[in-house]
Amino acid sequence: MKIKPFFLILLVLIAGILYIYLESDTRPKKGMTATPRQYIEMVEKDKARRLQAERGKQEPAQSR
Repeated sequence: MKIKPFFLILLVLIAGILYIYLESDTRPKKGMTATPRQYIEMVEKDKARRLQAERGKQEPAQSR
């Protein structure tokens, strides 16, 4: 049985993606399995968090 180089490259690529996915500190959010309502709520929470972080960065700069 002769293994073609394509399959070896594919195997290494899949293993690398799985390793990065499983070892990351912040895993990607699973929007694919969420209902539309859950997805909208998730996006709104992220937007509110981002706006709050931006306001926090702007306040110290304005107080100087």
